[in-house]
Amino acid sequence: MSYDLKYNSDFRIIEIVLVGLLSARDVRKCTEEALVLQKELGVYACLIDAIDLVSISSITDLYDLPDQYQDGGLSRLIRIAWVSPKLPAAREAMQFYDNVCNNRGWTVQPFETRNEAVEWLPS
Repeated sequence: MSYDLKYNSDFRIIEIVLVGLLSARDVRKCTEEALVLQKELGVYACLIDAIDLVSISSITDLYDLPDQYQDGGLSRLIRIAWVSPKLPAAREAMQFYDNVCNNRGWTVQPFETRNEAVEWLPS
């Protein structure tokens, strides 16, 4: 598994840490788990820490994420912050994710550090 997902009660956020190579299966599974947690806890903030992400197996898997959000009943009130990866290929993939989400009406914002991302998210 190339991700770790948890609820951070200190900041009232869903926190996802992406590491290594993220497969299409990982993308879908992580999103499903986050949707369940969001509904269960009523959380409207998500932090994706992708600093150690190497790459995503297929960038096209990211294109369908906004549809998965919509189909899963994710509230449009949610704000999603992501910390930019160190590696260029992973950074490009996350920028594609950002564009796809924002173009479909989701509030997604990139940051260089975790602290900046946490400050932007509602508590």
